[in-house]
Amino acid sequence: MANQITGRIIEIGQTVQIASKNGGSSFTKREFILDATTYDPYTGERSEYENVIPLEFSGDKCTELDRFNQGDVVTVSFVLQGRSWTNQDGELKRMASIRCYKIEGRSGVSQSPQSAPVQQLAPQPTYHQPQDFPPPVDANGNAKDDLPF
Repeated sequence: MANQITGRIIEIGQTVQIASKNGGSSFTKREFILDATTYDPYTGERSEYENVIPLEFSGDKCTELDRFNQGDVVTVSFVLQGRSWTNQDGELKRMASIRCYKIEGRSGVSQSPQSAPVQQLAPQPTYHQPQDFPPPVDANGNAKDDLPF
């Protein structure tokens, strides 16, 4: 099951290159902040408990954020990743990150930075009641009833 969250983009950071400490290839990441504070379904009031989440894209997925602007409502698919290491003082440290792999505008269509797409509603199928035809009749004008009961 995929982890997903919907919220409004508060901030989009720049793409950052992080050099490897052991001489390997550099790491690219881009962070953004999502406000996923809930609203009461009955009153529409915003919760007093804020839910502001730092998320990130990495590698070639950093460009996914180019299609969005601050204030856009999006749904983000992500995985939780963590690691541990020992620092210079011999202390065991741990960190967790929320790595995104997909982002979509609330309507399911990615938005462009120039302008939001105009939503055109697809025509809804209409249901037509069958017409009431008179029952079939035999040669004498009597209603034909071929039901077995």
